[in-house]
Amino acid sequence: MRTNSKTDNPAVKIHKNVIASIAARAAMEIEGVQQIGRSPIAAIDIRGLLGIKNVPRVKVDFNKNDEIKIEIPLIVKYGYNIPVIAESAQENIRQAIEKMLDKTPREVNINIQGIEQ
Repeated sequence: MRTNSKTDNPAVKIHKNVIASIAARAAMEIEGVQQIGRSPIAAIDIRGLLGIKNVPRVKVDFNKNDEIKIEIPLIVKYGYNIPVIAESAQENIRQAIEKMLDKTPREVNINIQGIEQ
């Protein structure tokens, strides 16, 4: 059954913050991830001057073919194997994006920023 529509191909756009949120939640599911890392200082300074308090920590970009590139900074718990955590986080993020958006990210880059207990 078809409903009347003004367009046959309505566009659905997903904001970068939605993709960043999916990636952050997927990363936090990994045992050994303490928290999402901090934003670059330059971003904090500029946004702070503008009165913006929530600085996105996960960077999401699209290329001209709408392929997704994700960069996420992580703080790892002390005593965990960093390469294993990074690989697990990459895979979990990739699976979460595929499941929720039906798109495979071109890149998922993990930046380990520190270790905490």
